[in-house]
Amino acid sequence: MPHCTIEYSAPLAELLSIEALVTACHRGLVESQLFEPQAIKTRAHSCEFFKVGDSDEANFIHLNIAIMPGRTDEQKSLLLERVYDAIALITASVSSVTIEIVDINQHYFKALN
Repeated sequence: MPHCTIEYSAPLAELLSIEALVTACHRGLVESQLFEPQAIKTRAHSCEFFKVGDSDEANFIHLNIAIMPGRTDEQKSLLLERVYDAIALITASVSSVTIEIVDINQHYFKALN
């Protein structure tokens, strides 16, 4: 834990490196020092169909960071800050960048092989 899912408007793949975005986001999660580095999972999904406001030219990145409950508001704020700082240069030309932290329900299952 955590799981970080990056959703982005498909045209962004032509404007910036999605691989660099994933790497930077992952680095921000590690730098928060709230999680064991080997437990962090980061992935990205392209959204082919999307709308942002009333513009046909706008694009977006949305990060959903799912964590186990128990972190304080201060820890969550630190996490938001570390992740945003890590991706800020890469995402400077993106119309909308949002980051959401969600506490996972206690009914979470994990199997390691």
